[in-house]
Parts: sequence; C-alpha cells; structure tokens
Amino acid sequence: MTLSSKTQAASAAQPFILQGSERFGKSGSPHPIYYPGDAVTLIGEAYYADDLHIEVIEKTALQGFQNFRKTTLKERAKILNNLADRLEAHQEALALLITRESGKPITLSQREVARSVKVCRGYAAQVERTTDALMQVEGRSVRLSRFPIGPVLAITPYNFPLNLVIHKLAPAIAAGCSITIKPAPQTPLTALYLGRLAAEAGYEAISVIPAQNNLAETLVRSSAFAKLSFTGSAAVGWHLRSIAGNKSVTLELGGNAAVIVDELTEPVESLAQRIALGAFSFAGQICISVQRILIQDALKDALLPALVNATRQLKVGDPFKADTDIGPMISIQQVQRTRSIIKDALKAGANVIYGGNTFNAFTMNPTLLDRTTPAMAVNAEEVFAPIATVSTYHHFEEALALVNQSRYGLQAGLYSHHTAKIEQAYQALEVGALLINDIPTTRLDLLPYGGVKDSGLGREGVLCGIEEYTYLKTLIQK
Repeated sequence: MTLSSKTQAASAAQPFILQGSERFGKSGSPHPIYYPGDAVTLIGEAYYADDLHIEVIEKTALQGFQNFRKTTLKERAKILNNLADRLEAHQEALALLITRESGKPITLSQREVARSVKVCRGYAAQVERTTDALMQVEGRSVRLSRFPIGPVLAITPYNFPLNLVIHKLAPAIAAGCSITIKPAPQTPLTALYLGRLAAEAGYEAISVIPAQNNLAETLVRSSAFAKLSFTGSAAVGWHLRSIAGNKSVTLELGGNAAVIVDELTEPVESLAQRIALGAFSFAGQICISVQRILIQDALKDALLPALVNATRQLKVGDPFKADTDIGPMISIQQVQRTRSIIKDALKAGANVIYGGNTFNAFTMNPTLLDRTTPAMAVNAEEVFAPIATVSTYHHFEEALALVNQSRYGLQAGLYSHHTAKIEQAYQALEVGALLINDIPTTRLDLLPYGGVKDSGLGREGVLCGIEEYTYLKTLIQK
C-alpha cells in the first residue's frame, strides 16, 4: 500500500443523513475534505447543515426516538450484530478512509475498525442480559427498570472517527434512543459511511450532521435533545456543559497521562519500546498518550538510553505503509502549534533529548524533553502532539504527587511488582483508570472509560455505557 491510496476520493459530495435517510442532505453547502499529509489532495466532499436545518433536525430526532423506543431488546441486539457484520464486510474501505481523512497509520486504522466491531458485539450481548430487577422491600413488590433517556446529541473528535462514534452510537441503539451525530469537521466522511451502514443494519433513528461549531452549539442548547455526549477538548466540553440546560451530559475530555517506572518489570528494551509507542503513535493525537514519563532515579541510566533508542527506531512517514508508526498531524496548524510548545519549553529551561524538529511541514518528529518543571505547559496541559517529558524521582510518594499535580485525571500507568505500591497508587492517584505494568494509552473497550477533574464526567464502555443513555424507574406495588 502506498501514498497513492489517498487519491481514491469520493466522486461526489456526500449528503448528510437525517434519521437514516439522505433525502434532505443536498440542501446544505458542500465542504471539501483534504488529506492532512499535504492539505491539497481532495479526499471527498460533505454537505454541511446550517441554521435552516435546525427545525427538521430536531423534529426527526424526536420522531426517531418515539419510533425506536418501542423496539424490543432482541430487535436492538439484532441491529447491533447486523452493524458489526457490516463493519467487518467494509473493514478495508473503512480503514483506508480513516487514514485518508485523519492521517492515522493504516495499521492503527485497521485496529480501530476491529475494535468497533467488538464494541457493537459487546453491546449486543449486554442488551440481551438486560432484565428488570425484582425485589421485596418493606412488604411491597418492587420492580426496577431502565428506560431510554430520549434523543441523543453526540459530538465526536477527529482522532478516532469510527470507534469514538461507535462508543456513542452502540449504547444509543442498546438503550432505545435516537441519535444525532455531529462529527469533527476534519473527518465527516467516516461518520457518514458509518451512518449509512447503521441504517442498512436496521437502525433508522440515526442522523449524521456535519456542521460548523456554531450550529453544534445551537443543537446543544436545543430542548429537543435529552442527552449530550461529547468527546474532545476540556475547554470545549465544559463550555458545552454550561449551555446544555437540564440535559444529561457525558464528557470524555483531555488528559496528560503519566507513566511511573518504579521497577523494570520486563527487559528494558521492550519496556522502552512500549512507552515510546504509547507516547508517539498517531503523532500523540490520543487523549491517553503517554505525555509524562516518571522514572525512579536509580533506573534512569538504564531506561533513558533505551527510551531514546526506541524513539529513534519509530518509523515516521507515509501512513499508508504498514510499518509506519507516525504519520502527518491533522493539520499544518497543529504542527506549528507543536513547534511553539517545544520552543516555549526550551525558553523556560527544558532540554531536547531527542527530536524537537519536523519531518516535513505536515509531520512532526517524536520529541523527548527533560529538565522540565510541573508548571511548564508540556507537563501541565494536554499537548495532543508527539511530545513526552522525562523526569526522575527518589521516593515513590513524589511520583504519585507529580501525577496528581495535573488538573487532568484520565489514566495513568505504573510499572511495579510491589503489591503494596500498586495498592498505594490505586488508592492515591486521581485518575479514571490505573494500568499496572502497561502504558496508560491502553483502552479496553469493554471496561468503564472516563476521567476525573478536568478530564470529564460520566463513563463510556460496554459494561456501563447503557446506563448513561437511560434513566431508572421504580414500580412499587402493595
């Protein structure tokens, strides 16, 4: 597979989808989508909705909910399995489209499609296990049931244009809700492709509405939607929550994930390679990318050279080649922003251990920094770029304090065989998940996923996602 794969663009502008139909789509304005590796190759075009479409978007969301809420659990499970079948049948085309739109290395795009299939099948199994709870309380018969919350508005980012949409779509189907998806402006084609597959699978209560941010804010304020599920930056997420009114809100926001290396729990070369991949895959454009590396000072002389060597061995370049680890960033502006972050850190006293420069105008080389302080933006903020900082500590408590010093709390990693330290970290760290002897960049789609502090509100994941799209109703009978 070569870079020429990016030229296989759609031949016509794609209409947006309203409740499983494209019939309203071509009344908006078409927007071009360019391959981020050169910003000139046209991948396709998508029609954008505008203010004139708000009323029909709201109306169809409400109608879709009233129709779909009547479906049985068995029917919803069938739709989810049908969608999984279609994702598998279209996996090659979807992976190529993800890479064309986002610049994600093709092997990661293929993995994203495979994960999306598992999420659909996981929710299908979860639906079939959903039953009412019956009990006796104070001499009365009690029944506890979950009911669909209503029309859902989902706003999704560019970095996982399929799987992060699936993590909102699948629980909406399982719960019996309609959903209106506003995808990232950089990657609407993947969401539109998914919308068509969902409609084919039997789920007509879906809308996919590419739009500018001002229309998204209008929809967030709309009383037609009972639920907002947003994945993106902390600043945008908390702003949307402030204007969402009385909606139920789930926020999956940013992070600056730390990994603590307190022991060499595996050969130093493989541990270093794992950390480097966690920091720099997909150019660090993952909210749980390894951003802060905290090394017990007795291990620095062994681990730091191995980490530099592992970073040097990462393949930077054409994302359509199977051996590429780091492709282009989502835009040239993001490359420029990354360079500014590094420049500011150097001015404040940081040192470049490796990298610090660009591969080309659209691609940033992986960068390791040391001599940083917790107050520097490279540690305090989410860089969302191929930058990682290296610090050392002497006492374990120092490492825990450094992790918690962040205003974010999504995931963290700890390398240790020491049971007491593992428990101490689990109790002390202010994060949504702690991974032992692994990097925090690992997400298991079955399990609850989400953060604390500025990293978000609520949880996604197959085992708990349906709860976010339902409300609990109690029947009490004498």
